[in-house]
Amino acid sequence: MGIESRDYLRNESGGNYRSFNMSAGGWAIKYLIIANVAVFLLEIATMQGRSGSTILNFLALDRESIFSSFQIWRLVTYGFCHSTQSLGHIFFNMFILWMFGRSVEPVVGSREFLAFYLVSIVISGLCHIAISVNPVIGASGGVMAVVFLTAMYYPKMTVLLFFVLPIELRWLAVLYAVVDLFGFVNPRGDSVAHFAHLGGAAFGVAYKYYGWNLTRGLQRKWERFQSNRAVRKSNLHVYSEPDTRLSKASLDERVDAILEKISREGEASLTDQERELLKEASSKYKKR
Repeated sequence: MGIESRDYLRNESGGNYRSFNMSAGGWAIKYLIIANVAVFLLEIATMQGRSGSTILNFLALDRESIFSSFQIWRLVTYGFCHSTQSLGHIFFNMFILWMFGRSVEPVVGSREFLAFYLVSIVISGLCHIAISVNPVIGASGGVMAVVFLTAMYYPKMTVLLFFVLPIELRWLAVLYAVVDLFGFVNPRGDSVAHFAHLGGAAFGVAYKYYGWNLTRGLQRKWERFQSNRAVRKSNLHVYSEPDTRLSKASLDERVDAILEKISREGEASLTDQERELLKEASSKYKKR
């Protein structure tokens, strides 16, 4: 599944167009690219002739693995796999991810961008297996989500289609959607997962349109947990057993009262507590 043939590059024009800063972005894109390259190298290292890569067989997405074997991890891992037949598949996916992702990652934050990208991979994968039994690999669904999210934030950004034709990003995104929709309605036996692309694109648009935030809820829960934890600590008091020992004067008074009770009502009238008090007093008097 690929959009690697859809070449474009930034236009350096000024005005209302947004130019790219080479130092822009954050840690999410860097780690995503590193992860994709690492998996690609593992694919090559585990190649076994015509049987393909063992790691690819374990990570690729297909309907049978999800619904029969319940191998849920494939909904994410397939998005980090690429065809080993050429470098074009992974190169252009990572290039496009870097070029557009670094424009929106500073806006949404690295952690939120990472969540957005991973969820877009899952949604794209679900869209594919919903209509196809063929296995699928590639980051293109997530990359399409990033492209369309960028187009939602910066619709008038000028890019170069095929490195030559200047076009605003919003119209380029529409063009991509039309091409994928046409490819989905009129399949010609190509290996491109058009419906997965459309799923990623739709998620990118919906994310911005509805103002979603995937990590805000988790952040609030964590902050609430930390706050409650701090409150519990501030309210925590070390328990110390109360000093039940009586002072000498108080003990003498209590003993006198008990003795008067005995002389008045007899020893049988004493309660268990009064008997214990007499034993305690007797022990203390012996030590005096």
